[in-house]
Amino acid sequence: MIVGLAPGKHGANRTGIPFTGDASGDLLFQTLQKLDLVDRVIITNAVKCLPVQNKPSTIEINNCQRHLKPEVASHCEKSSAIFLALGQVAHNALLKAFGYTLSHFPFAHGAKHKPSDHVTLVDSYHCSRYNIQTKRLTPAMFECVVAKAARLAGNQ
Repeated sequence: MIVGLAPGKHGANRTGIPFTGDASGDLLFQTLQKLDLVDRVIITNAVKCLPVQNKPSTIEINNCQRHLKPEVASHCEKSSAIFLALGQVAHNALLKAFGYTLSHFPFAHGAKHKPSDHVTLVDSYHCSRYNIQTKRLTPAMFECVVAKAARLAGNQ
C-alpha cells in the first residue's frame, strides 16, 4: 500500500483518483510501470480532501484518520503488510492509524521500520514536483525506495 499526502488540486481532487493528473502522479506511475507494479499496489492518501495551500492541518489529518484506519486495517489482514509512506505527513498518519508512538519510528528517506511482526513501513520523500525540482528526491532515489518496498512485499 502506497500512502501519499492529499489530493492534488489539478489531479486527484479533480479526478477522484489518487496521484492522477499531476507531476507527483507522473513520477509515481512511471516508476510503478518500470518496476511492473501498476496492478500490484493499492494507492491512497492520508488526507482525503484538498488541503488549503496544499498543506494539511493537524485537524484535517486527524479527521481523515476515520477513513485511513479501515484502509490500513484491511491491508494489515495480509500475512505481511508493506506500506510505503510518501512524505512525513503520510508516515505519521500511518503510525497513528496503527496506534504506534511516532517518536519510536522517526521518518527518514529510505528507512525501513518494523512496528510489528507482520507490518513493515518504508519511508520516501514525497514524489512532488517541488522535491524533484530542488533535487531533494531524484527519480533514481525514488525508484530505489519503491523497489525496496516491492522486494519486501515479494513483488521483485
